[in-house]
Amino acid sequence: MKHLAVEARPAIALVLILFGIVSPARSLAASPGSETNPAFLFQELTTLDPHSPANLNRLAKCADLAANADKKQSQAEKKLARHSDDLKNLPATELKKLFTDDSPKYEARAISTIQRLSQESLQAHDARVRAARETDISEVQASLRNGRQPLVPENLGFFTTWIYFFKNLSGRIGHGTSLAADLAGTGDPGGDGGRRDPLPSSFWTRPPAISGENLYAGFGRDQLPRLEKSLCEYSGPKVSSGTHAGFDVECNGRRFKIKFGEEHSEPFTARIFYALGYHIDPTDYAPQVKVRYDRRLFREFHLRKPLPMGITPLGIRVWTVQLQTHYDPFAFITSAVFKDGRSISGVALKQMLFKDPTLSHPEDFPDNFRPEFEAALDYLVTAPVNVQPREGPTQSIGSWEFGGLDHENRRELRGAGLLAAWLAWFDSRADNTKLRIERHTDDVQLLHFIADLGGGLGAGTGWFSPRGENPNDFTWTFTAPEIIRGPGRMTTPFRIEHFRPTVPTPAFAAMTVDDARWMARLIGQLTENQLRAALIASGYDNAAARLYLEKLISRRDRMVRDLKLENEIPLLRPRGQDRQLNYDPAADGPFAAIDPAGMKIFARESSRIISAGRLKFSRTR
Repeated sequence: MKHLAVEARPAIALVLILFGIVSPARSLAASPGSETNPAFLFQELTTLDPHSPANLNRLAKCADLAANADKKQSQAEKKLARHSDDLKNLPATELKKLFTDDSPKYEARAISTIQRLSQESLQAHDARVRAARETDISEVQASLRNGRQPLVPENLGFFTTWIYFFKNLSGRIGHGTSLAADLAGTGDPGGDGGRRDPLPSSFWTRPPAISGENLYAGFGRDQLPRLEKSLCEYSGPKVSSGTHAGFDVECNGRRFKIKFGEEHSEPFTARIFYALGYHIDPTDYAPQVKVRYDRRLFREFHLRKPLPMGITPLGIRVWTVQLQTHYDPFAFITSAVFKDGRSISGVALKQMLFKDPTLSHPEDFPDNFRPEFEAALDYLVTAPVNVQPREGPTQSIGSWEFGGLDHENRRELRGAGLLAAWLAWFDSRADNTKLRIERHTDDVQLLHFIADLGGGLGAGTGWFSPRGENPNDFTWTFTAPEIIRGPGRMTTPFRIEHFRPTVPTPAFAAMTVDDARWMARLIGQLTENQLRAALIASGYDNAAARLYLEKLISRRDRMVRDLKLENEIPLLRPRGQDRQLNYDPAADGPFAAIDPAGMKIFARESSRIISAGRLKFSRTR
């Protein structure tokens, strides 16, 4: 064992270390010359226990070595190269190499963070400060490990298919029995453990006044951004593993992420999570975005990280499934405007832009474009989009999970399970979270963000992957009350129904009734007008907004009753909901709310109505 070549077999060495067969120090001694090997340095950085002065010194040294080992090309040089005009004519294979082959840039930030935290811990005289820094190092180490994990099974065979299937079925919620470990205060003499907040943390901060939050603008802002009024410049491709198409733009000196998908559900869900105290990036609906014509927008449309999964029924790969969809970029362009003011549809643009538009993906071939036609184009107009700022006050150093490092025993993460169930947000995977640090400061302050809240407001359960963004699939209730059957008979506890996260989420599973009551008290502070304003800001049309509002209130009121809080939290519909609701905006008036300035705001118009509690198109459209 002592001759194990760590630089040749880093994965084997990591397994041996994790199972205690070989210690990190012994592995290092057994591998002369491995200190400069990136794989070995990564292993050391992510597995050394920071609760030891010797390991802290080693972590600081490894971080310094890792930083020096990655100086083939500076980030500034890469950024400059990626904005070169020459990119529009690069072959598709060269584009993929340029944008996807280098290691994630957050790893360099995470390694630098470990170095700084290690030094701060070594220099700390206060034991509490030292312990906090060591805990922070463990968080960063876990984020680095998460980043190297495959998002989907690399191979799916006969047995692994069933393992994966049952693993997803095990996404239970609300089965906890132990007290959360991070509670403030000494508890309620009356025995209601749901009144205690968690201690201050990097996951959650109690809002000063939930009912006073502006959910139309959202995210602590005074007004709603209007990106559709600007003319933006194409900035770069989407290179993440997200399955929705998109790209980056620069508007008025700021960069934004444009995502085609979840353009309604994510802005709404993000507003609610933010209002209740969680760290969330501003996310908005835009009916369109105008982007100055740039060939690169089409050439770089397919650079999201591939998600291949091998089918291996007998241990031999017989087929590879590509889970990353190869979209037609012209399907997301509603019109193209010429410099002389003329406009054509996205379909017509595809036919006129290429010498041969019948190719499978004509935009992949630089010589297929017609330069004389391009010279006459001014800008493109997109379909409705989900918009997020690209550069905020924080930057990512990886992701975090709802389990491990005692996360499952945090009240704020357990309670998030009830909030997720209320909104049917099922996509609680680690790649939808972000561990962040503040920009431009020497003080390391970790912040745990939830970065993608788009999977919700639809079916809360489903095989492998539920579908969100569908008001007809969004159920009227999601909780069931405790059932007391009398002496000697089993009591059925309060429970969550019609909801299951797509992956096992330990904090959600560990949620107790007290944790649920704590979150219910936060949800109960949201007003009906706030829900209306958030739905309008998220771009829902009149009928969809009305149906969502009634179902959200129905789910809220039933939750309050089932948790026995109706004497504390007023019901918004004390007489119950009409599940056979009929609503025609043309006859009954538009869906409206009052903004903080006292002005009426209205939902989008469309030809949809509600008939017998279901969203339908009007017969008179």
